[in-house]
Amino acid sequence: MPPPTVETDEGLLVASFDGSARIKKKGGSFSAVIWKLPEWTIVAAESRYVHDLTVNEAEYNGLLLCFELLADLDRGRVILCGDSSLVIRQMRGEIDCKAPGLQLLRHKALEKLQSWPSHEFLHMKREWNQSADQLASTALQSEKGRTVVAEEDRQDLMTLNRLDELLKPKQDGQLARVTAIARSARRIRHEPEVIQEEIVQRFRIQRIAKLKMKSVGLSISRHI
Repeated sequence: MPPPTVETDEGLLVASFDGSARIKKKGGSFSAVIWKLPEWTIVAAESRYVHDLTVNEAEYNGLLLCFELLADLDRGRVILCGDSSLVIRQMRGEIDCKAPGLQLLRHKALEKLQSWPSHEFLHMKREWNQSADQLASTALQSEKGRTVVAEEDRQDLMTLNRLDELLKPKQDGQLARVTAIARSARRIRHEPEVIQEEIVQRFRIQRIAKLKMKSVGLSISRHI
C-alpha cells in the first residue's frame, strides 16, 4: 500500500510509535512522537518502560501512547505510523487478532480511534522510524521512560526523523522532496535551496552516529 500523501502547507498531525522487549528480563518499552505538519515540529514525545511485556504488546502500547499524547489536540487529520506489520495490519482489519492479550489492546486502540474519524495508518521499515525507535531503545536500556521536553533533545529526534521522506507534499502536480535538514538549516541561517543532498546526508549521519552511541550494547528482541 503506497504511503499517504499530504497537501502543500496542510496542517495535520503525524503520530509515530515503536515498541521493544527483552526476552530474558521480560521487560519492554514503548514510545510515541507526535509531529505537527507542515513544519514537522514535535508536539509531544514520550517513552515508558513496563515489566512483563512482549514485543507485540509493547508495540500496541506505543500506539495507545500516541492516542494519549493526542488527547488534547484538535481532532483533524492524523496519520499513525509504525514499523510493526502485525499491529498496523490488525488495526486495518487485514489480519485477525487471536492472542487474548493483544485482543484487549487492539480493542482499546479501536475505541480511541473513534475520536479521530480522519485517520490513516502507515507501515514502514524500521529505518524510517528512527525517532520513535531511539526513544524506545533508550528506555529499554535504562529501564526507565521519559518525557522529552528539552529543545536540544527534541532537535535530536528531529534529526533522526525520516518520515518526511515518505509523507511528501504535493506541489504543482508533482511530489516535492522534503528533508529534515531544512529545519536545521533555518536554525543556522542557511537557505534550504542551496543545501546539497550530500551535505544533508552527511549532517544526518553525523548526528545519528552520535545518538546511537547512547544505545550501544542493547540486546533487543524485536518483531517486525
